[in-house]
Amino acid sequence: MADKKFSTTGGTVDTPEVNTDYDNAKVFDKLRIGSLGVYFRDGLRVKYIPYSEMDRAFIRVQQTQARMCCGQANFDYFRMVFVHDGKEFADILSEKESIMDAALAEIASHGVTTGFVEGEASA
Repeated sequence: MADKKFSTTGGTVDTPEVNTDYDNAKVFDKLRIGSLGVYFRDGLRVKYIPYSEMDRAFIRVQQTQARMCCGQANFDYFRMVFVHDGKEFADILSEKESIMDAALAEIASHGVTTGFVEGEASA
């Protein structure tokens, strides 16, 4: 595969190690999780978040009720969110809870803290 350029918070990365990691990464819906970090598409770019730039990762659940002519329907969306220095900087949407749970478990296996922190949901 041709070398790609990956967009990070600190600029662009295009090393052979990152390219190889991207090619070998496990795919979870819109996320690719490798041994160096997480990759996902953002518009026309491929974003790369190294594990060193993640303080924490968690899943935010968004539930929506829709009223239709024949009744109500509930829709659940799952957003993978990454935190660094107290700021959320990525928000990847999926409709598949089991895939996002598996992705979060894979991220946790690389030493990143995952889950809810009490006091953050006071908005």
